Amino acid sequence: LLCYPHLPGGSGILRGLIGKAAAKILQDKEVGPVAAVTVVGSLNMDLVIRAPRRPRRGETILGGAFGMTGGGKGSNQALAAARLDAEAFMVGAVGDDDFGRRLRTVLDQSGVNCDRVEVHQDAVTGVAVITVTDDGESSIVLSRGANATLDATAMQRASDLFRRSDAALFQMEVPPETVAVGLRLAHDAGCRTFLSAEPPFPLPTEAWECTDCLVLNQKALDVYVTGNASPSDLQSDEEVCKMANQMLDRGVQDVVVTRSARGGQVFSRGAQPFAFDPFKVHVVDNTGARDAFCAALCVALAEGMTMERAARFASAAGALACTRIGAHPSLPWRHEVEALLDETEGDYAG
Repeated sequence: LLCYPHLPGGSGILRGLIGKAAAKILQDKEVGPVAAVTVVGSLNMDLVIRAPRRPRRGETILGGAFGMTGGGKGSNQALAAARLDAEAFMVGAVGDDDFGRRLRTVLDQSGVNCDRVEVHQDAVTGVAVITVTDDGESSIVLSRGANATLDATAMQRASDLFRRSDAALFQMEVPPETVAVGLRLAHDAGCRTFLSAEPPFPLPTEAWECTDCLVLNQKALDVYVTGNASPSDLQSDEEVCKMANQMLDRGVQDVVVTRSARGGQVFSRGAQPFAFDPFKVHVVDNTGARDAFCAALCVALAEGMTMERAARFASAAGALACTRIGAHPSLPWRHEVEALLDETEGDYAG
């Protein structure tokens, strides 16, 4: 059940062919700025099964519908960026197998440049086994496969993409040491860096100084600040503020804390923190919601939106991703995000 999105007006193909020059052409035509975004991260095949609830220890239960779709935080965010009209580049690794070929095909046909997606003969493509319960919540077991082979050398080979991109977006489903090297190279190239810091694995101190925008949920924030292996998701606003400020003290420029149904909060150097509200939608599957949010925030800020406007744009994208089953199929197109914004609080996406 792989998803092959359309490319409105062929603009995604144009951007893939001529890079940042397309931004100038489209801008001159008053279509709006085009962001160039490099995404460094995982590519997985998601095996998704519906279930009424999570099984208890040692228990077997009957599930419902089964689907197979593209996923992985890197793949999701690259596809989301492309659907939001960015020029998207993917840096990652897959195995020389059917899953890897399917993932590359989906991204290629969606306008994502996959020239820096390595194919490994001696590794299998990453796989995620996902259970989605009737309330739309998901539980995931991940086998990293080829994602674990992405190394510092691959980051060096991606340096040309960092130089031509407005933003670089990283996640933590590839080795943390690779993420740290990539953040430094992208930062040194003058690229605005974004880190979707989940799952929360340790990073060297210098990585935070190369992170312009950190996006994470409050549990991950707790892990990075306190080292608590079993964080609570019930922190007060004051506790979240205190922990976010500690990340700013480590060198991060902006900290965006997502809080599920409570929306989120943004903390920035030299600016007052603010909260943003969630959009109310019927939740079917939240698997791709965070990736849609992160990609939308990255694209919006790379286009020059204010942080307040970008947070609303990202919140709308994340909400829409909850309304469809599967990671890749759920990721919204730009016109859908803009329509939701128009229906609620005006045009935040222009």
